[in-house]
Amino acid sequence: MYAVAVLDADALATFRREHPWLSFPDNVREVSLFLDDNGSPVRLTATALGTDGADCPADPDVFGTETVLALIRFAPRGKPTTWESPDEARVWRILERLPTSDEMVLVDDTLEASRRVLLDQAYEIVHKMTVDALRGLAVSARSGGEKDRLEAAAVNVPASLDQVAEAHRVLFHEVDLWRLVAILRDEASLPIDHDLVGSDDLSVIERLAADPGVAEGTADSLIQTMFDLSPVAFSISTIGENSSRYVRVNKAYLDLVGKSWESIRGQEMVSSGLVIDNSAREARLALLDCEGGYSGERADIRNAAGEPVPVLISARRMKLAGKLYDFEVIAEASHP
Repeated sequence: MYAVAVLDADALATFRREHPWLSFPDNVREVSLFLDDNGSPVRLTATALGTDGADCPADPDVFGTETVLALIRFAPRGKPTTWESPDEARVWRILERLPTSDEMVLVDDTLEASRRVLLDQAYEIVHKMTVDALRGLAVSARSGGEKDRLEAAAVNVPASLDQVAEAHRVLFHEVDLWRLVAILRDEASLPIDHDLVGSDDLSVIERLAADPGVAEGTADSLIQTMFDLSPVAFSISTIGENSSRYVRVNKAYLDLVGKSWESIRGQEMVSSGLVIDNSAREARLALLDCEGGYSGERADIRNAAGEPVPVLISARRMKLAGKLYDFEVIAEASHP
């Protein structure tokens, strides 16, 4: 789902009056700016009045860079709305229907097979979305070389979920579908009882404490760890440099970054825009890998506005219910 700023005929009339030097075309009747979860522009579309008097799509590329930038700056004065691709909505509905086990359910081959069938169905939808989008870009390409590149990219989109590799990330990124693919890939690789998109009303700690499969004292040790680190804001995530995902954060964390849980749940931490992937983060992850934790490491994270926020991070890697998680405690800090 995207946040969209719509500049209708009245807003564009104001835009023309305030930017007369841009000579914005009079036949353009509407412009829409699509924003991702981080509030960053991802797509600009336009509608113009055709020669037959009917509305038709207009190519924003003909506006020129200066005009496009001016439209982006002007967009907050448009009408806010949201938009979700019907196909993307179908994928999310499939994800919501994925079977999960609880303490009273035996995970058997039938349940695993049923889950995999649903994931493959979801990927078929995303595969078609990706190929269609790349071919659509190829049709409107401005050069033969660009057209050939996009057509080749469409051919190289992995045919199945099993074939998706990190090298394919750029193919999906170009049409803003990597987030969906990454979630499907991770769901396929995780055990059935790992609730990647679990409900908000049952926290990770509650699930672990209620799980009879957790070794005795694990829940107590988690609570003790939270106490020892005196958390201001905390997050629990799956492990991995490029694939770690949010599992749970507390309200202090959401307040710190200015986000809602719905906007980051299940997201890759780096692609969410909040976690900055740099050499300092690599060093912190190395400490988790080698020593199981660290304390008081200076870092920057980004808030919802994309602004860097200096913080101090302490973290521990913990094994809960047979799985590894990174537990981070984050305190806002001033620049040194």
